[in-house]
Amino acid sequence: MFIEVDPDVRLFVQDWGSGRPFVFIHGWPLSHKVFEYQMVPLSRAGYRAIGIDLRGFGQSDKPWQGNDYDTWAQDIRKVIEKLDLQDVLLAGFSMGGAIAMHYAALQKDTRVTRLALMGAAGPLFSKRADNPHGTPLEEIEEKLAAAYRDRSKLARDLGMVNFHTTASPQFYGWLEGIRMEASPHATVRGLEELGDRDLRGELKDIEIPTKIFHGVHDQVVPFQLAEELHRLIKDSVIVPFRNSGHGLFYDERDKLNNELAQFINQLRL
Repeated sequence: MFIEVDPDVRLFVQDWGSGRPFVFIHGWPLSHKVFEYQMVPLSRAGYRAIGIDLRGFGQSDKPWQGNDYDTWAQDIRKVIEKLDLQDVLLAGFSMGGAIAMHYAALQKDTRVTRLALMGAAGPLFSKRADNPHGTPLEEIEEKLAAAYRDRSKLARDLGMVNFHTTASPQFYGWLEGIRMEASPHATVRGLEELGDRDLRGELKDIEIPTKIFHGVHDQVVPFQLAEELHRLIKDSVIVPFRNSGHGLFYDERDKLNNELAQFINQLRL
């Protein structure tokens, strides 16, 4: 289905199942499709699994304006409100995790009652003097240049470091196709947001139960950044995925699905 979030801006939303709702937010430069291995089993198990394509990505509209954490977070709130969801577990992967934590810190949306951060690209993705485990700015600049020079090669190369387990060539091709669905502008803007945004100062404002799911072998967002999230988000719980790289949604999909189901069931009184 499509949900209008601004005049002439519609987001594609996949809504499966019934029951307690998960809302999944994808990473850069992906779409809701990467959560296939969560959304299908969770909806079959009696939950409602909702995947949003952020503006600029997947099947959503691709306007020039509004490709930033603030607008993406506002769009998510509009979808949640228009679907009239309650007791939402908001689950964000990679850049989607950064957007989800930004949402939880600033939106103060009482409809969202749990936060799951999966390989989250935060609180600060780029390397700084006080953030030694981040990605060097030179690497981010090179990816930006690659997006302008040969975006299809960038889409292919991104898959090479995401997983700890071995996937089929067809799986990597599937991911490459998803990346190429993103608009060129949103691809660039997402990477700029990843490089520029520092969320450390706002994480103290997250007041909902938070679990941090992170691959020990993550080469994109090192595990040390998950430990920093754990330190900054009050009463958060960190769950290491010892056989996962960045793509824990595939590397250890059964474990992730079990953890998500257990977490959402903690909402019940």
